[in-house]
Amino acid sequence: MHIENSLQPFDIEKETLTEWTRRPHRHNFFELVFIQEGNGNQCINGSILPYSGQSIFLLPPYDCHSFEIDKPTTFVFIKFNALFFKEDKRTMMDYSQWFSNLHYILSTYNRTPGDVIHSDADKAVMISLINSMQLERQQANFSESILRTNMVAMLNILLRNFENSFFEKHKDKDNQTRDVLQYIQFNLFDNNKLKSDVIAGEFNLSPNYVSEYFKKKTGESLKEYILKSRVNVAQSRMEYSGQSLKEIAYDLGFTDASHMTKVIKKYYDDAGTSCSSFAG
Repeated sequence: MHIENSLQPFDIEKETLTEWTRRPHRHNFFELVFIQEGNGNQCINGSILPYSGQSIFLLPPYDCHSFEIDKPTTFVFIKFNALFFKEDKRTMMDYSQWFSNLHYILSTYNRTPGDVIHSDADKAVMISLINSMQLERQQANFSESILRTNMVAMLNILLRNFENSFFEKHKDKDNQTRDVLQYIQFNLFDNNKLKSDVIAGEFNLSPNYVSEYFKKKTGESLKEYILKSRVNVAQSRMEYSGQSLKEIAYDLGFTDASHMTKVIKKYYDDAGTSCSSFAG
């Protein structure tokens, strides 16, 4: 599988295509795709769904994707990675930690094709921001700070749509339980923030009651929920990223590849998935 690499932390380009000539591929950066006009199908990780004008897709790193074009389509591709959110000396803003936390949500939420914006109002704002970024990038002395500010706004809108989908999925839970689940997902690989006493402090619970509260509200232990959530991310990386087990284990905070493999097998072997089929 071809992997497209980018040496630039940010790029935006617009092109109109009558045929998608690139073979299915992956890349090492995030890509936000805005369909200005046209229609056809989007394929991501083997799933296919129709697209049309005004659709917005998020393609996380290493997901296999391509497009089938039925009607001439104008694409706007916005490529970005973590380096784009490093400290901005001009505005004295540092988004690196914010993006690091957001990275896991962006990487794991969108595993099926389809529009990632579900609110008409949010879509209108997103399109306005995309158009503004195109105009700014065309300036001879374009400002990275302005582009970065627009990207932060767009990613916050994406996050809001992901959160709304998350709440809809867990609408049977009370507000505090949904907030706890969301907190865990946002801090999934930060061990310090997932300690029982830290969670207790965040939600005004007794440290000795957190585990019991979580089990009562969700039907599974806090430790088990966190572990299963991490395993889902690891399994997805193994299936789609092309990374070695060692690289994935390091990225996701497992002790080592052997530890990650044992944990994943606990949840996936019954379904016929074996870690031995992936590169070590």
